[in-house]
Order: sequence, then structure tokens, then C-alpha cells
Amino acid sequence: MGVVPAPPQEYHAHAMSQEPRRSLPFQRVAIIVGVVAVLFILGDLNRRMEEARQMERGARALSAQVAGLEAEAVALQTQMAGVTSEAVIESWAHSEGKLVRDGEKLIIPIAPPGAPTPGAPTPTPYPDPPSPWLVWRELLFGD
Repeated sequence: MGVVPAPPQEYHAHAMSQEPRRSLPFQRVAIIVGVVAVLFILGDLNRRMEEARQMERGARALSAQVAGLEAEAVALQTQMAGVTSEAVIESWAHSEGKLVRDGEKLIIPIAPPGAPTPGAPTPTPYPDPPSPWLVWRELLFGD
């Protein structure tokens, strides 16, 4: 038995050229779809990163605000502890509250009649407004 030679195959240029052409547009479409998908993914990633940066900036601002409020709360608690002590209350009542201790008499100085009260500003008199005719004359003729 011998080797049987295969029949010669005919070369069809038309058949060979159709096969790559059919896959070429599919490959191009697939590449374009892939590029568009990557662009959308990158855009979404960029948006998320910007939101994360804004959240971090907000968190830093809020932490600074919280630290300031905590310091203010400590200062107010210290002030509250100071003003509720008996010595401070008695000192204020005696000096500014016009309260007297046993055996003391309250004396309030009164200014003589007609004397200006101290600390009250004297009002400045306003000049009389010019008549409307003088205003128009000044606007029109500029004397």
C-alpha cells in the first residue's frame, strides 16, 4: 500500500479574503466597546476618588471644629465651677449685686440735679436739611 496523494486544493482568493474581513469588524467593535468601557470605569473611579477627597476634607474640618468645641466646653466647665463657689458668689453680691452684710448700710451716690450722667454721650445736633429748591439749584447750576 502506498501513500495516496491528496487531491490538489484549489486556491480561492475570494474565500480566503472573506474570512479575515468578517472577524476584523468584530475585533474593531470589540476594541471600541472595550475602550469605551475602560473610559467609563476610569471616569467612575475618578468621581469616587474626588468624593473621597471631599469627605476627607470635611472630616478634617469637622475634627477641627470638634476640638475647638471640646476646648470651649472645658473652659465653660472651668468657668462654671469658678462662679458657683460660695466665695465668688458672695464677692459678686457685695460688689455688684448691691447686697449688704450684717451691720453694713448701702449707700448709693446720687448726682445733683442738672448734672450730666457719667458715661452718657452728649447728643450731637443735626443741621437742618436744605430746602428742595436749593438742592435742585445746586444740582442744575452747580453754584
